[in-house]
Amino acid sequence: MRRVFLLFVVALTLSACAGLPGSDPTRFYVLKTTEGLSAELTSLDPNINVGVGPIQIPGYADRAQIITFDSGARITVADFDHWAEPVGDGVKRILSANLASIIGESKVFPYPADFRPNEQSIQIAVEITDIFQDEEGTARLAVRWHIKRLYDNQVASRNAKTYTAQSLAGDYSSYADTLSDLLGQFAEDLAGDLATVQFQ
Repeated sequence: MRRVFLLFVVALTLSACAGLPGSDPTRFYVLKTTEGLSAELTSLDPNINVGVGPIQIPGYADRAQIITFDSGARITVADFDHWAEPVGDGVKRILSANLASIIGESKVFPYPADFRPNEQSIQIAVEITDIFQDEEGTARLAVRWHIKRLYDNQVASRNAKTYTAQSLAGDYSSYADTLSDLLGQFAEDLAGDLATVQFQ
């Protein structure tokens, strides 16, 4: 009798689950490299080596779900629209690739890395203070960064800038593409900064 009762409960549970509406599939997005980047590099040291990292991102963005800023201080977290990789990793990957396309693949590496720095080795450390799309579709990337000579551990340059561009409100694919373009602009500015570094 107990076995019959258990079978009845299982059948009832399966029937109830079958009647539930199916949930939406999760959609994933990635940042992409930017084509056709350029910068003024007439004074760039030909022997320079550039380590990119660390990349700091704000806590609200350090999640798989894509977030949107609403009015006031409220944000919306997209349950079914996710980044395909951690945001900090994606930014570092794209920033490194964009910079490499400007100054040369052999000159750019992730930082920290297992290598012995020479007099032409420098590090770019980046703090992202804002990274989001607002309710009107504006993508915003606010960054602070410094460039440090690794050989003598001296900061050679500090800078900050906010990049914005219009994407389609609520369209996360458009947002990812627009944010990728902003990272391309940032890479061009970084490359320009590299050309100002003086080595002793």
